[in-house]
Amino acid sequence: MTSKPLNAGNAGNAGNAGNAGNVGRPVGGDSERVRNQLLDAARQHFLDRDFKAVSLRQIADTAGVNPAMVKYYFGGKRGLYLAMVDSMLRQLEERLSALPRGAEISVSEFIHGYTALLAANPWWPNFIVREVLFGDGELREEVIGKFMQHIGPRLIGRVEEEITLGNYRDNLDPSLAVISLLGVTLFPFIAAPIIGRIFKRELGPDDVNELAQHNTALFLQGVLAGPSPGATS
Repeated sequence: MTSKPLNAGNAGNAGNAGNAGNVGRPVGGDSERVRNQLLDAARQHFLDRDFKAVSLRQIADTAGVNPAMVKYYFGGKRGLYLAMVDSMLRQLEERLSALPRGAEISVSEFIHGYTALLAANPWWPNFIVREVLFGDGELREEVIGKFMQHIGPRLIGRVEEEITLGNYRDNLDPSLAVISLLGVTLFPFIAAPIIGRIFKRELGPDDVNELAQHNTALFLQGVLAGPSPGATS
């Protein structure tokens, strides 16, 4: 993948002082802008390459800043990577916190929100496969730990609450329900190239909305409380 600087004109502002032996540190609005440029550049590179294959200089060149800025803002490449993860998990957590009460609405809101989030962050599904499913070492453990601390318990807690309220069937396993929910939502984005070639479906805006509606209906059919299969009214 050929990456272009996000704002090449800013390279001098963030980097000339560094060439003189004293790295310039943006202040105020410039500071936040440079930080976001580095995050955006990292997302570009990590979209189709793993952590070890991307250098600090490549990220900095794409962002149009001095490589020292990565260490200044994030403590290094590892910190930058985890900042990307934190940003994604924070957005997920915010969506969970904003969910309204009521089984059908809450699940629909989460699935639609998470699907839209995945469509807007194509690096995330690739990251899950490369760095979490098939990765190893401390980075993998940190990411799993962050998910366990923030997202997993919140989702399981919401399912347990719906069971208590009588909205979901009482023999539903909350953990398995969450696994199914995340699976049907995430897998289409992981398998996007296969889906495009075999099923001739692209994950454009219309397809993403249709997919979210389909997954909501599919999930609710399996969890909502009601007559047992074969029962007559």
